[in-house]
This record gives sequence, C-alpha cells and structure tokens, in this order.
Amino acid sequence: MRRFLASLLLLWCTACAGGAPDHFESQPLTFAQLDGWFHEDHSEALKVFVASCPALARRPKPKTSGSNIVVSQKTWQSLCNDAMAVPPDNSNVAQQFFERRFQPYRILNNGKDRGLFTGYYEPTLYGATRKTGDYKYPIYLAPTDLGSHKPYFSHAEINRGALRNRGLELFWVDDPVMLFFMQIQGSGRVRLADGRDVLVGYAGQNGYGYVSLGKIMGDEGYLPKDQINFFTLRQWLYDHPDQAFTLMERNPSYVFFKKLDRSGPVGSVGVVLTPQRSLAVDPKYIPYGLPLYLEAELPALHNSSVSTPFKHTLIAQDTGGAIRGPVRGDVFFGGGENAEYLAGFMKGRGVYSLLIPKEIVDQMGSGSK
Repeated sequence: MRRFLASLLLLWCTACAGGAPDHFESQPLTFAQLDGWFHEDHSEALKVFVASCPALARRPKPKTSGSNIVVSQKTWQSLCNDAMAVPPDNSNVAQQFFERRFQPYRILNNGKDRGLFTGYYEPTLYGATRKTGDYKYPIYLAPTDLGSHKPYFSHAEINRGALRNRGLELFWVDDPVMLFFMQIQGSGRVRLADGRDVLVGYAGQNGYGYVSLGKIMGDEGYLPKDQINFFTLRQWLYDHPDQAFTLMERNPSYVFFKKLDRSGPVGSVGVVLTPQRSLAVDPKYIPYGLPLYLEAELPALHNSSVSTPFKHTLIAQDTGGAIRGPVRGDVFFGGGENAEYLAGFMKGRGVYSLLIPKEIVDQMGSGSK
C-alpha cells in the first residue's frame, strides 16, 4: 500500500510556493460540459473503478475533512453492485452507468479551477541479495521499532549507518540516485543478476516531512527553474557525486520497503494501480475510489514539440507527500522507459471534475459555488 508517494514533484513547483490557504469549492456541471467525455473509453475507466470496490464496499475511507464528502458503505455497495453488472468492454453501457449514478462537479481552489498535474512511475533498479562489488547501497525493510520513535532516524542518519548490522537489508543496489528516486515514487522493481524482477513497495516512512529537491536546486541556483525535471535533476546528481548525497539528504524523509507479490504497485486504496487510469490525490479533499474526469496534457513525445491532450476518467486510488490541495493530481504511468519519460516531464496545469454519487450531492452544500 503506497501511503507516502511523493510524485516526481521533487522538481521545483509553483504549488509549493505559499499563497492563500487552500479552500475547496465545487461547481456542478453536466456531462456534456466535460470536454471529450463522449469520446472516452468508459469501459476501461469502469474496470479500474470496480477494482477498488472490494476494499471500499467492505470498509469505506473516512470523510474528507477539507470537503466534507463522505461515501457510506451502503452507497459503495450499491455503486459497486451496479458497476459489476455492466457487461465487460461495453463502453456505451459503462457511460450510462457513470451518467446514471454520478453528478460531475468541477473542483476549484479559492475560485480557480486550474491546478498542477504531474506524473509518477515504477522505476527499475539493478540489485543483489548481498553486498558485493557495485551493489553497496541498501534498500531497507521497516524496523520493528519504527512506530515507537517519531520522528525516526533521518535520511542522513540512515545513510551514515544508523540501521547497520540489524539485518534490515532487503536488497543492495548499485545506484544511490535511483534509490533516492524510488523512495520518492514509493515502489519499484529490483532486477537481479539472474534476470528476475522483484517488486518492492512502501512499508513505512521515518516520520519526517518531504522536502522537494527540485525546489532547493531551483531556489539556490544549481539549475535554472525552467529547466528542472526528473532527467535534469538526475543527470546533475550523476555529474556531481561529491555533492549529490548532501543534497539528497536535505530531504530528511526516508521510505522503507517490502517485497510485494502483486502484479504492480499498490495504491492507498489497497489495489494494484493501473497506468494512466489511477490518480494520486489529496485525500483531505478527494475521497478515495471516486472517478475524476481530468482535462490536461501529456508531455510532447520524443522528437516532437507538440503536447498531447489527455482527457480521461481516472480513479482516485493513491496519494503522496507532495500531493496537496483541492486541485492537484499525480497520474500513474506504469513501468518502462516510456512511463519514465512521461512521468519525468509531466508538469502542467489542468482541470478535473469529481464524479459525486447522486445520493450524496447535497453534501456539497456550502462548499459549492
């Protein structure tokens, strides 16, 4: 379960920079007002929605304190029973389900509907089960006394050996920079010498708040702010090994891992995430499991200067330390080079509309415009 999934917003981000306190607002829309809604593959969105049903219909998440939206177990059970009755791969019937059971609301923050949308992915590291040769950087299991110390050892203290000789080394990897980024992502794969890939996922965090490396490097002039992304940050750290550890340790947060037996990384709802259909949100405002229709853009593909419209229904299945505010999202892109590219470069403004079950639309109350 990926409870602390700070996005690739280790980059410098305007959302991190002060301003008025967040204030959730909503504006009712019709489905016809959602740009691209009638061209969407609704059956694919419905499959991801249904994936969250076993967890949420059995044990709903508590109400969102910032928006006061609560979906009861009875409502979840009704929605899920209805959704599971839709014939598979039938986009028209899936569309009818969403339109029959939900009301779209454009989400705003202090009257503004545009927010920051980024991406994250599942990185692959090369490792071994024992410390040997280049494999000298440990991936740690969660210590048994983690919950008794708040905060626990800092990132720097752990790097300097605070957990040494406790038998907590899950794997040893050869790249401390990618290990740092895997901690930001919250999960990844470790490729062993025999060709096996072992999936590892979030097992705990040391209690320190996330600090954006990209913001530090932009504010202090290491890189021009308009050139900061995953790739420029990573290359700078590779090119400056004498400064890399000190800079990475300025983010005191440290994530512990465990082996996973699932087919992919698991989000905060407790289900495997789906590329380009799972969204990390701020659960203070957006209830887990509900659909959101996102209108944003994907980064320009290789050898192209033209960005691609991204207008799809995603399901709120995850969160992250950098995902804060009513209009803020992190799109999961899966694994592999293309996913790394999209996650690394995605950093743009967009809007989304939350699909609220019709049974509870009156909860929007005074928070609506």
